Amino acid sequence: MSQMIYAGSVGTPSALCKAAVKGSISGNGEGTYSILLRDDYSMQLMGTVPVDNAGILCISSDRKYVYAANECKDFDRGLNGSGGGVTAFKVKEDGTLEKINDSISYGSRASSVAVTEDNRYLVVSNHGSHTTVVCRYVQNDRGEWELQRGFDDASVALFSLQENGGIGRLCDLKVFDGHGYWIHGGGQSTSHLHCVRIKEDYVVSCNRGADSLEFMKIDREAETLTLLSRNHTKRGLAPRHAAFHPSKDLLYVCNENYACASVYQVDYQGGRLHHLQTLPSMGEDYMAAHPIPDFTKEHCDRDEANTSCMGDLRRVSPSDIHVSSDGAHVYVANRTIKGNSASIASYQVLKDGTLALTGVNPLEGGDPRGFRLLDDSHLIVGLLEKGLVCVYSLDDRGMFREKVSEASIPACASFVLG
Repeated sequence: MSQMIYAGSVGTPSALCKAAVKGSISGNGEGTYSILLRDDYSMQLMGTVPVDNAGILCISSDRKYVYAANECKDFDRGLNGSGGGVTAFKVKEDGTLEKINDSISYGSRASSVAVTEDNRYLVVSNHGSHTTVVCRYVQNDRGEWELQRGFDDASVALFSLQENGGIGRLCDLKVFDGHGYWIHGGGQSTSHLHCVRIKEDYVVSCNRGADSLEFMKIDREAETLTLLSRNHTKRGLAPRHAAFHPSKDLLYVCNENYACASVYQVDYQGGRLHHLQTLPSMGEDYMAAHPIPDFTKEHCDRDEANTSCMGDLRRVSPSDIHVSSDGAHVYVANRTIKGNSASIASYQVLKDGTLALTGVNPLEGGDPRGFRLLDDSHLIVGLLEKGLVCVYSLDDRGMFREKVSEASIPACASFVLG
């Protein structure tokens, strides 16, 4: 039976936003795409709704509404530096999308969206900018004038949703501070929230800028977000995206700065995440040449003074992570930084929820910013640099069997199933 897939893309179709970002967005996407997936897993583009840099999408549980995070710094066209946005769409009778409304995201560069199971609330993460946005000089204790750099806030916003699926009022906003290990590189000079995930009103946000997993819960009576804990990862890993196990109290995380993924036990009662495992997302040969560093305090003191070496270490950068619906397999996309082949790592989920790397599936170049499991036997991935969307069949071990189809669709960064 054919079905619709909705894809978000990185890029700026409007001339105004293109002029504002001045090439800082990597991608030529034109908005949100409606893609028909036929019975034989071939694809046909059915429609496009122009939206500025709508890279990450989510869909309501009833499959009636789609939401997009607009990764911009100037989403409110009348106000320079107004931040990112979030856009709501309804699914029409023919399966394509129609815009309902949008809102500023109350932060810069909205990076991810998630909707509660009952479709009453929408949660949005605001990544913030890597670049300095405020320049101030202050006097230190010695009377010397020093540069104090200011960055965009990283935050999580809670919105109510209207009966028609539209975005309602802002209910709460949580701002996060701190920085990560690579204080002068790797996007860790300040907090950067890269994703949000919801399970039964519990919210996890990956703070790649501060090496932290922010664990929250929606208080429905007060309509606020309660911060339960800030769970620090191993230094320098930069947690990027996360996925809950469908039936176990486990969270799987891909780390952006090094070729690895991590497993955490979710303690809902205690409101914390407990690290169980960090393991490679590349094969033995690659990891032997580029091992994950063991950051000690001595190492930290030395490298924080000059972290230019970080670029040499980060040759492969994981971008996305998903769990199969039966909970048997986990997959991680590996982007390439310095000429290596892009790939998707396949893991087996063991009885205790930890992972064993089954193998690494090479891709045909490109930048696999996002992918999605269509079912337990097929996977769709967007190759950003090539402007391709590809579907692969999977064997019983979760490894690629063959490429089933491809379509030329630019800059796809996420997929949700209609």
